[in-house]
Amino acid sequence: MPPPPLATIDDMLLPPPPPSLFADMLPPPPASNEILPPDLPPPLSAPDPGFPDVPPDMIHFEDVTPLPPPPNMEELSWVPENYLEKVMTLYPYTQQKENELSFTEGAVIYVTRKYSDGWCEGVTGDTEGLFPGNYVETFC
Repeated sequence: MPPPPLATIDDMLLPPPPPSLFADMLPPPPASNEILPPDLPPPLSAPDPGFPDVPPDMIHFEDVTPLPPPPNMEELSWVPENYLEKVMTLYPYTQQKENELSFTEGAVIYVTRKYSDGWCEGVTGDTEGLFPGNYVETFC
């Protein structure tokens, strides 16, 4: 008795379902290996490039604060060439010793050195000195 014929890939594919049982379903995918792109929504109309979509009664130009002028590079001549990080002070601090910095809340300090005891060395304005590291946070 001869062996049965070898099955091919086409023989292994399942037949499509009977149309009467699945009439409400989507049609089967194409038989080829081609992948069809998904249905895309219709293109949106282009917005008016001149104005945002804000109702006119919502625009109050008197409420808009103007931007400050860019910093004068001569004013920033005190910024050290090499520093570890730029920080902003969270609280005011008055120097306790001659080698410490005094500053108000919101001042910017360029940290040039950090010590293991939590104190840092830095520069603000034309003043250089030590300050408590827990009085500042990193400034982005």
